[in-house]
Amino acid sequence: MLLWRFLYPLLYFLAVLLYWPWQRTRGRGKSPAPLLERAGRLPAALAGSPVPDERRLWIHAVSVGEVNVVKPLVDRLDLPAARLALSTVTTTGQQLARQLYAERATVFYFPLDFRFSCRRYLSAVQPAVVALTETELWPGFILEARRQGVRLALVNGRLSDRSFRRYRRIRGLLRPLLESFEKFCMQSRQDKERILELGAPPEKVHLMGNLKYDYRLAEDEEKQELAARIGELLRPAPGGLVWVCGSTREGEEALLLPVFARLRQRFPELRLLVAPRHPHRGPEVAELVRGEGWKCLQRSGWNGEAVGRPDVLVLDSIGELAYLYEIADVVFVGGSLVDWGGHNVIEAAHFSRPILFGPHMQNFREIAARFLEDYAALQVENSEELADRLTGLLEDAAARKWLGRNARKVVRDNQGAVERTAEVIRELLDAP
Repeated sequence: MLLWRFLYPLLYFLAVLLYWPWQRTRGRGKSPAPLLERAGRLPAALAGSPVPDERRLWIHAVSVGEVNVVKPLVDRLDLPAARLALSTVTTTGQQLARQLYAERATVFYFPLDFRFSCRRYLSAVQPAVVALTETELWPGFILEARRQGVRLALVNGRLSDRSFRRYRRIRGLLRPLLESFEKFCMQSRQDKERILELGAPPEKVHLMGNLKYDYRLAEDEEKQELAARIGELLRPAPGGLVWVCGSTREGEEALLLPVFARLRQRFPELRLLVAPRHPHRGPEVAELVRGEGWKCLQRSGWNGEAVGRPDVLVLDSIGELAYLYEIADVVFVGGSLVDWGGHNVIEAAHFSRPILFGPHMQNFREIAARFLEDYAALQVENSEELADRLTGLLEDAAARKWLGRNARKVVRDNQGAVERTAEVIRELLDAP
């Protein structure tokens, strides 16, 4: 406990001092979250915020992915806005959260992990329950929440290979943090075994399944109309084909563009939509595309007006990719040809689209394995194999339909984690 009370705050303070200037100067245009606000100067949304008569839930969703994942849970709980608070760490996550929950929750940045910062936020929000998503173990926040009598739950819990290796080195020191939780709602059997090995009390650990399977795309006429317009832009006549590459990471676009060039020789009507995981990389990706000689359009610079048909559309926007999977004939899920651990395939499966991904899916190992077992996705080892597989699918509409139908079935067959998790949260909120 001395480590978390004295040594950890010092090390964390030094890390913040080093990280913030780096993010400003080398974050490639990525605007940092407000430092003073996260350090304890309460935002307007919380300053003087009235405390509801009924008990309040605080959900922490780090970034865009987690903000989307918890939406079905928020819908299921159906709490009034005064009883729900939602925090993020990243600016993109904050923007999306304010779009999705503007009238449904108090939205703000998660505090820096200093006890005084966490104390101010916890005192302002006054939650009865805090639900941390996936693997968010912030010692300062956890210990301060425990001191204030707040019930803690880990929802959609998972431990990636990297996180598990890191935590296992200090598992003897994790016990006071893990004992502070009331419930661990883990995604898979492996995640459950890993949190138990780190020292979580067995009676508090539950296998719930993955909230991502309960994904439901929000009705949004504006974004649905945008998807239709982009579909017409990229496929103006029958017979056109669209390849969507979602959530690509640094170094990956350079591998995908030669594949596109090879495919265009066989399918002249094929167009590419590439969506970098971080929208601030849009100009960098567009420059790479133009350097290969392709006509490129950036979504951030397009207002929907008629333009010449591009070869490649760079989707450097927030919250639109999920709707644009509908226009795809084939989908590649990024972060997997390069070693980033992959990304979620379920958004594409929602529209029954044929899905491919690379060898690096360790962050979504259980989901990837399920899709492969049920013939609902194809995994490739490199860009050469990707080109071969795509050629086969683009030539065979029946194969695309079969693979996409299997993907949708996997999602339907694995739903239910939202209701199970919601029941745990309700029990914690209702507990004396």
